[in-house]
Amino acid sequence: MSEGSEGLSRKQVEFAKREQEILKAAISLFENPHWETVTVEQISKKAEIGKGTVYKHFTCKEEIYAQISISFLRRMLASYEALPPHSEAIDIIREIIRASFAQFLDNPAEARVSFYCKRVDFRERLTPELRAEFDQLDDLFASYIGSILEPGIKSGMFPDMPIEHLMMGLEATFDGAISTIWNGGLHCQEDTDLETYINIISEYMVAGLVGLVKA
Repeated sequence: MSEGSEGLSRKQVEFAKREQEILKAAISLFENPHWETVTVEQISKKAEIGKGTVYKHFTCKEEIYAQISISFLRRMLASYEALPPHSEAIDIIREIIRASFAQFLDNPAEARVSFYCKRVDFRERLTPELRAEFDQLDDLFASYIGSILEPGIKSGMFPDMPIEHLMMGLEATFDGAISTIWNGGLHCQEDTDLETYINIISEYMVAGLVGLVKA
């Protein structure tokens, strides 16, 4: 049995394995720019199982979206926690920004789904259990980022503003940059390659935090 399957029956292990195969099939299909048009039937064919079997695991396509997003967000949080320690809060923030870009660009299908799952109307349609999972992840991200911003605020490196306001600015800038990359906006910047663009945006986000102190 695989790691984490101790204590489960063979039937439960097979059920969990099949569920992962469904998610893997969905992710491969979601690499298409028109991923939202992918149907449950297409996912079942890709996974080489019956459509009815998919519904034994997920009641609707949006539950597939949710599980993909939850898994992606957990990996992203783990990538933050695995970053090497830094003495300065600003250096940690810089590493978090770069780690975020890496996760989004290395896993574009999952990232797009996760981006979609941030929508309020989407989350309102989910089951209470799935909404609770997203709420818990949101709290974990806020707690982690807040634990880094707070010392920076106390030291005077970052502005004395509500942490959630600083986080909103970082998130909005990052989301805008990712959208520009996904939408092919870099094609308009002939002298700027992807790595250069990421460096520019990363430093802009850091400079924005520090610059607010002087504003």
